[in-house]
Amino acid sequence: MNKKTSNIVLLISAIIPFGLQFSGIKSELGNGAIIYSIMWAIVNYLFMMTAVDFISKYKEILKLEDLDIRKRTYNLNIFVYIGFLIFVNIYFFQQMYMRDNKIIKLLANPLFLIGLFLLFLYNLQNGKFPIREDKDTVIYNIPLKSSFRDGRDKLGTVVGSYGKGLVIGNNHFPYEDMKSISKSKDNEIVIKGKEGSKNYIVNIGSLNSANQAIIEINKALNNGKIDEKKINLKKIKNF
Repeated sequence: MNKKTSNIVLLISAIIPFGLQFSGIKSELGNGAIIYSIMWAIVNYLFMMTAVDFISKYKEILKLEDLDIRKRTYNLNIFVYIGFLIFVNIYFFQQMYMRDNKIIKLLANPLFLIGLFLLFLYNLQNGKFPIREDKDTVIYNIPLKSSFRDGRDKLGTVVGSYGKGLVIGNNHFPYEDMKSISKSKDNEIVIKGKEGSKNYIVNIGSLNSANQAIIEINKALNNGKIDEKKINLKKIKNF
């Protein structure tokens, strides 16, 4: 995300709590209101930055022609991010300004937060997004074992395709830019290529993601979209 967008998000994050703080509306917290306003702005910024970054990358994926991905996982991510953001703002507003308002109090009920959290946990099972490491060679990893917060691919994957390449999470890789596709000694699918001026390596070790990558590569191979010489396996099979 560029600095301009980041500054805009920071400004919007602060406008709501501090706008109310200096609007003259009496706060239920008295002198403690300024601390709550700072906390409110920080939480707003964190959730908003995450949502804006994810949505902007997803929009780029949606522009690709002949896109074939599991959109539900992406859409649920956005719903959860925005849901958390809305809840946080209602909760802080209720705590600071309208504790006795029945409608606001109902909307600030922690049960809504628990529901969002359960939906978030469910969606973590629908696909592992790759972890990117920016080095001399850019490395994208979907490891077999990773922390819970990185997601699982038990119920689905975020590996798909578009007309000219593979989609992996919020990243896309044209077939023509791929140099080789192989399987490592650890049974990871390893894709090597070049994006712009940098080389990249994609390591896919998670089983369902690797299987889906193989399906997409086989389809591309059968449709003549990828040079068979780039694949240094005699035959690609699912795990």
